[in-house]
Amino acid sequence: MRYLTLIVLFMSGILPAVSGQEDAVGCSDSESLSFRIRNMNFFKNNEYTHPLIEGYTLTGYFFQPELIYSPSERFSLSLGVHILRYSGAGRFSAFRPLVSATYHFAPGAVLTLGTLSGSGTHRMYDPHFNKERIYNEWAEEGLQLNFSGDRLYNDTWLSWENFIFRGDSVREVFTVGESFRYSSSLIDDLFGFEIPLQVQFKHFGGQISDYPEPVETYFNLSAGAKVSFRPLGGRYGNAGFEYTLFLSDELTGSSTTGLSFGHAEWFRFNYEYRNLYLEAGYWIAGNYYAPNGNPIFGSVSGFGEGTIIPDRRIATGTISYKLIPDSFFELFIGFDGYYDTRLRRFDSSATLHLKFDRLFGRRNGER
Repeated sequence: MRYLTLIVLFMSGILPAVSGQEDAVGCSDSESLSFRIRNMNFFKNNEYTHPLIEGYTLTGYFFQPELIYSPSERFSLSLGVHILRYSGAGRFSAFRPLVSATYHFAPGAVLTLGTLSGSGTHRMYDPHFNKERIYNEWAEEGLQLNFSGDRLYNDTWLSWENFIFRGDSVREVFTVGESFRYSSSLIDDLFGFEIPLQVQFKHFGGQISDYPEPVETYFNLSAGAKVSFRPLGGRYGNAGFEYTLFLSDELTGSSTTGLSFGHAEWFRFNYEYRNLYLEAGYWIAGNYYAPNGNPIFGSVSGFGEGTIIPDRRIATGTISYKLIPDSFFELFIGFDGYYDTRLRRFDSSATLHLKFDRLFGRRNGER
């Protein structure tokens, strides 16, 4: 599969897209200079004993300070650094400079070139975009086009993960994603519904590099609908049901996983009350594989070469709580359970993190 020669999209910093903080960054007719600190301290223990995935623990932190200059209300430049370290590793796993440019070309519409606004902002589903990427793959590099409004959210991005030069012995790697969600309400907000659509391409290849592996392009798609019920304006929480269909395919016919076309269905009931979230679901899949997804949902082993379980049946459960004393701070506690009904095996994951994200700044001329 042939692709155009890439434009080097390298080393970037993030657009501060948190509502309530934009005034300091670029929503004034005058220039502004701001400073932003992002920090995540995390502990995630994956107690997996499944034939397809081994258990492991992620514990550590990332720290991301950024200096943001806005010469106008539409344009901003960011310069910073992303530092990732795992506890006990004795070294940094990531230490890279960030440089990016952001353009607000319409209300709610933002174009960013450089490091993107963080992997968690894509709002992707865990089966094809692992939610623990917010800890170890936060800083993405590429381009991003984002639209957001009262009812519509759309995020289109390209994340370039491995750049190659002529004669290299490794493949170029990049991900192209599209995350769309339309939401609305009925009968004075008593009922709500959402229509999500997510598309993802993961490419391993490159024409100017000499590598022994085949060219591979994986395609993942999800689409569905969610209906929610909010009695008394949500005073007693919100209850909802969501159905999502997942499709996966390898487009070049040279998949190293041994799988080509796959599919899955996910039925989920959820309940939200303030900062508490509860979910129960059932996952049904056949030959499903997503290279960026949580491997607990897939059919391909992450460590046992050649191990494939085509048909998966998993009862899923989630409970989480967010303690948010202020808009810039979050304490998150979560637990995910997975019961494989065919293998009669239970796996689980427990998560704790402290997140800090705050913008400091003043407009030029102010004291």
